[in-house]
Amino acid sequence: MWKSRLFYLLGNWILIVCAFQLVPLAVAIALGEKASFHSLFSSILITGLFGGSLVLGFRSTEKIRVPRLTLFLPIWGAISLALVTGLPFFFLFPEEGFFAAFYEGMSLITTNGTSAYEGALGSLKAIELWRAMAAWIGGYLAICITLSLLTVMNIGGLQIHHSPMPFGDSEAGYPRLKATALALYPVYLTVTFVCFFLLWIGGTSFFDAVRLAMATISTTGLSGVSDAYTQSFWPQFVLAVFMLMSLSNWDIHYVIYKKRTLHVGTNHEFRSALLLIAAAMIFLTLYEGSFNIEFIWNALFSSISAISTVGVMPTSFLEGGNANLPIAIVMMALAGVGGATISACGGLKQLRMIVIYRAGRSELDRLVHPHAVQGLHYDSSKIQKRDVDAIWLLLGSFILVLLLGALALAILGIHFQDAFSMAFTALTLSGPLINMADPYFGGFAGLKDVDYFILTMLMLIGRVEASLFFALFAKSLWRG
Repeated sequence: MWKSRLFYLLGNWILIVCAFQLVPLAVAIALGEKASFHSLFSSILITGLFGGSLVLGFRSTEKIRVPRLTLFLPIWGAISLALVTGLPFFFLFPEEGFFAAFYEGMSLITTNGTSAYEGALGSLKAIELWRAMAAWIGGYLAICITLSLLTVMNIGGLQIHHSPMPFGDSEAGYPRLKATALALYPVYLTVTFVCFFLLWIGGTSFFDAVRLAMATISTTGLSGVSDAYTQSFWPQFVLAVFMLMSLSNWDIHYVIYKKRTLHVGTNHEFRSALLLIAAAMIFLTLYEGSFNIEFIWNALFSSISAISTVGVMPTSFLEGGNANLPIAIVMMALAGVGGATISACGGLKQLRMIVIYRAGRSELDRLVHPHAVQGLHYDSSKIQKRDVDAIWLLLGSFILVLLLGALALAILGIHFQDAFSMAFTALTLSGPLINMADPYFGGFAGLKDVDYFILTMLMLIGRVEASLFFALFAKSLWRG
């Protein structure tokens, strides 16, 4: 029964994404891009028929709530949407094969942002618009799934986060996901529009402003639009501000939007992110010994971009010997931590780092005062031992998947530095950061099918959380 319900929900998701493809299709018609039109039209036709068949075939299924459905929905949802998102690229470049298109779709829907078709899409504005829209949709879906499903399942200790949103704590499963999506979309749309408008009035072209706004709000470092990040100070400033907004909790943005007040309690994760950004900027400045305003700003912008897992760096910051190992390690460390819990960022998230830090400090205090009675707290709530164990399980799973992914790529013939950089940026969803981590990286175009498959799986695990993925192998799940 739960499988029928899963197919019905996936059919709805496929139809929604299919409907969004009508926008770039209209752009392709208006611009006379025949190749874009044919690829998008073919994709809409196939996905519309397939999604419609699932909805009609399973529309009478009972609305049930079982752990398996809650567990499988994010995983199969991401896979299904990646296939739908990547289908236009398969029709556009059939010679590149299925796995390149699947990789492209997963890169967009998980907000990683790298492309298997680098250099081949520049003249196809309708396709470039679809890439931005797909990443934007993926970012919104990631926020909703995290707030509604992952926090309820306490994936990696996410239950510690107590949402200030006024609904849903008693709801579970898909009803909570639906309620979350309906509540957050006005906020997501408004922030995106404001970002677009500020970029547009600042001199960025209408088309680039739309793509940059969607990419920034979804924390996606889209390949092909990075030049617009470094054209002048104003776009950089706008993008830095909105990257900071995007890396913080969107349920807090919801409360601000609804109540028109900035007072929503102590935002520990945002404060932690600001401290890490400041520390990284100070380190980069002292390391380079350059105290001019331009370098300090570039260091600040790059730190914000890395911790939000956008991963795009100013061109001037990558030149003149700046792209070296210590700076790359700092950027990768920031991306590994990532943004707040209820955001589209990749990485381990600020909440978990805060809990690990407090648990370590508590152990030190216990050594100094062995008879003292102490407890761990976060936002006036006590942190349970199971929450700490869940975080350590996620951290161990993250490291294990990273090493296995890098090792698999290296065994298949990729240089180990490239393999580790590719695995890390795929798992943390910070794709463009690879240009900093590996200055000699040759790009993602032209990889073998098996390489694309491994990177696709790493991006999927990075989005749905490693411990959730490993839960699929638990005997208790299959025993019911």
